[in-house]
Amino acid sequence: MRPGLTLFIDADDTLWENNIYFDSVIDRTATRLTEYGVSTERTREALLAIERQRTRAHGYGSLNFGASLEVLCEHVGIGESLDQLRPFLRAEIAALRRKRLELLPDVPDTLAYLRRRHRVVLFTKGNHDEQWDKVVRSGLRDLFHQVDVVREKDQAAYADAARRLGARPQHAWMIGNSPKSDIMPARAAGFGAVFVPHPGTWALELTDLPETHDPGIRQVERFGELRDMF
Repeated sequence: MRPGLTLFIDADDTLWENNIYFDSVIDRTATRLTEYGVSTERTREALLAIERQRTRAHGYGSLNFGASLEVLCEHVGIGESLDQLRPFLRAEIAALRRKRLELLPDVPDTLAYLRRRHRVVLFTKGNHDEQWDKVVRSGLRDLFHQVDVVREKDQAAYADAARRLGARPQHAWMIGNSPKSDIMPARAAGFGAVFVPHPGTWALELTDLPETHDPGIRQVERFGELRDMF
């Protein structure tokens, strides 16, 4: 594509590993709760339902995730044991927040290439301070013209980002691993969208992509393939 586009690029599970670490905490929590007679299946199903509700009200990130784990204990009927479990849960969240970021393959070189040809914006949702901390720790900050952290990535957020950043939707593309947050709402706002699938994408970020061909939605299997597209 010709130079001069605005490329909005997702962060978690597009540029670096993220959800696999949350899943590891869930695995260890589920194992711990079996000591109280709660099956791992019930733990996972209940937590997903709790997060679906709580993220609408409280947003995303490790702190809300930790709060959801405590709500989980109440929900599955072991609230009386929460004082015993709280040190374990809080230690898990503290370790999660200190986790070293693992960049996905080809990310730095590809971003450097894209930045020379286009305006590149990191567009991520979640807790503002936590997401900025990840950006700094990733070492990728200088590869973006701008970083924009929003509470939610829905159609209105994309339209607002285009207005605030002076991007024309017909000359903008969103790139990410989440059909729910990166592809469908960006397309609804008039952006093009590139789906970069990740096998560990959070269940709440999944939704069906259109069955009929849409030239405004494309897919690559690896981040590095974006160099051939843009």
